Amino acid sequence: MMGVTIFASLLCAASIVWIIAQSYFISTQSGEGCIQWHEDLYPMQMVIFIGRLLFKTSFYALIMVFLAKQLGAIKNGVLFPSINTKIMYAIAACYFIGENCSDNVSTSLLFDGNTASFVINGDTWIYTALLVVFAIIYNIAVKVSEENNLTI
Repeated sequence: MMGVTIFASLLCAASIVWIIAQSYFISTQSGEGCIQWHEDLYPMQMVIFIGRLLFKTSFYALIMVFLAKQLGAIKNGVLFPSINTKIMYAIAACYFIGENCSDNVSTSLLFDGNTASFVINGDTWIYTALLVVFAIIYNIAVKVSEENNLTI
């Protein structure tokens, strides 16, 4: 479990660095692949840019926190720590907001046209629903585990 936690945490840390580097590049450089600021769309563009940066990095950071807490709990003899349920719901929320913002980077931030569009990706909704279902199942497992500890 320690190896999996370290490996997944390294991947998450690399993703966080990548998102920050991308955000820096598309916001400070000029040319193709960089933000085309438009006065009429500035509020929406800022929300999408900041939302992507904050919520995608939070998503990966929360995964690392989840794994660390899970590893610590297993070392203490607890399979399902209750704090991880809240973290899983936060992961689902961050994923939903971050991915919606990420899906709209090309249509709202990097476009050269006159009008921007807001994209709704069905996969983002499905994956978010799966994350919420996993959180619900994990919550049930927490309750069963706590009940089993009381009966022993």
